[in-house]
Amino acid sequence: MRRMRNHLLAMLAILLALAIFFPSLSSAEGETTGELDGKTIFLASKCNMCHSVPEVGIEAKVKSEKMKGPDLTKTAARFEADELGKFVRKQAQLEGKDHKKEFKGSDEELAVLVTWLRQLKTAG
Repeated sequence: MRRMRNHLLAMLAILLALAIFFPSLSSAEGETTGELDGKTIFLASKCNMCHSVPEVGIEAKVKSEKMKGPDLTKTAARFEADELGKFVRKQAQLEGKDHKKEFKGSDEELAVLVTWLRQLKTAG
């Protein structure tokens, strides 16, 4: 019985640590959704500090236009998913440029984020 209790306590501690150290797996309100969402990952990873996605109501928070990254509504759709993934992981360049900040999320989060970004398109 004591061994079982210790095992349950250990599992609870692991779950708590995951919730604390991987907040991007939670929704904006702090509830675990169980399903990853590109917009949530984008915001949790603070991509909106430099990039806008007006189609979904996201405006860049950067104060200097010089530091602002491109609007991603149409940009991401121009590249293959693996190219974008390597670019944001700082493993490759796109159009001769390096990404300013390395994406630190999991491979699964990256795949969801890239898929979401590539699907964003506006008419025109």
